[in-house]
Amino acid sequence: MYSLGSQLTMCSKDVHVRLNYCQEEPQVLPSKPTTRNSPTKPGPLETIQDVREAHEEFDLELHGFRYVKAPTDFNNWDSELEIRNVLIPEMEVLLRQELRGCDEIHVVGIKSEQGPSASGCNRMVHIDHTVSSVESMLHQKYGIRPEHLLTRRVRLINIWRPVNCVVHSDPIAIAEGRGLDLKRDITSSDLSTPIGIGRYHEERHWYYMSEQAEEDVLLFKTYDSNQAASSKACLRTAFNIPDPSGSNSCSKAIEIQVLVFTHPNDEQTTHVHQVKEVETLRKELGTLSNDVLHHQDVVRAVLDLRQWESLKAAEQMHHLASDRDHSRAESQSLSKQLNYLEEWIMGIYMSCSLSPEETDTVEQLRHFICSTPRLRERFSQDEQAYQSMRQSMNLFGADAELMLLRQQLYAQCRETERLAANIDAKVESKMDEGFQAAVQTAVKQERSKDEFVIQDLRQENQRLRQALAEMSALGW
Repeated sequence: MYSLGSQLTMCSKDVHVRLNYCQEEPQVLPSKPTTRNSPTKPGPLETIQDVREAHEEFDLELHGFRYVKAPTDFNNWDSELEIRNVLIPEMEVLLRQELRGCDEIHVVGIKSEQGPSASGCNRMVHIDHTVSSVESMLHQKYGIRPEHLLTRRVRLINIWRPVNCVVHSDPIAIAEGRGLDLKRDITSSDLSTPIGIGRYHEERHWYYMSEQAEEDVLLFKTYDSNQAASSKACLRTAFNIPDPSGSNSCSKAIEIQVLVFTHPNDEQTTHVHQVKEVETLRKELGTLSNDVLHHQDVVRAVLDLRQWESLKAAEQMHHLASDRDHSRAESQSLSKQLNYLEEWIMGIYMSCSLSPEETDTVEQLRHFICSTPRLRERFSQDEQAYQSMRQSMNLFGADAELMLLRQQLYAQCRETERLAANIDAKVESKMDEGFQAAVQTAVKQERSKDEFVIQDLRQENQRLRQALAEMSALGW
């Protein structure tokens, strides 16, 4: 097992001692069912290395512990209220500097130690909380079940420091967390307490800091829900160092336990959660593929519908063209009838004008002609021709009259042809405009429908690109 301890050089203050381990599997006492008998005995001789000159080489995440220089002006160590209001915020700042993912920090315990046990706390190798005791605490206090730990990270960190003294004897020894098997190396002791007793393991590496002072703060893990973490917890114990100076041991220390919560989005999730996410993405990809196939069928159906609608529009335009031609022919027929009526009315007027007995009839016809714009225009032309004809008749007789009638007939025929051509042109223009307006309306309707289809296709294409990008990011 690789360890930083193999890289540290031997120091004159390294200590060789026998630490107290659990002797055998604890037995439940018949008289006290909630109490286990956990006999301990000294283990083999082990080396506890001094990290005084190399404490900065340790990392809280990697090794499970770290000594940090953290001087403080706080001095009211006997007031728990002052500790919570002043010292705890300082320790939170320190934790956020040394530990990533400190989204929430909750204090779960403050313990002041005095007297001979201040520096060592316990002379057997132990851990303050077993996995089951931490999970029970999380469930009771925060409503967090074990399965919830797959998507969030929870760490229990201990903060230990001497108070107004220097530790010369009975310091804390801390074991590196890498390689610690919580099931193999730890057994629970008293069922009413959360403490776990450590078993001996020959590859374990122990460390301490010589002459630890108030500014030398020890941070170490007691629990980590992240199964992929290098160190999940650290064993600790107190051990005896004879003080050659004969000075008294440290008389007071303080230990704070905090829970550090990491939100799911701010920390890499566990392997199990990643597998679940991959399976979810695969299911979503399968659903997306089915949606794409279904959408393609819908697009084909829409295109077929557009083609059918285009054919119907072409058929409607053909009917409109036929109606236009029919209306044009009918207009020409009406124009010819109108010209015939005009000629007939003007002929009756001219005939009656030659007879003195038809004076009343002529006046009535003149009034009708003058009230009709088309007839009024022709009347002015025919009136001039009539006056000319009367003069010719007076001068040249019946032959001149016949000649003038022929000239008038020719002029009327030319005027009739001109009027018919104008009417045909106007009718055809109006029909062409109506036909073009109908065609443009049909084309606009088809384009608006196609724009909706194109927009849907672009959105589907964007969604497929995003799905492919997510698959590429996952390494598929």
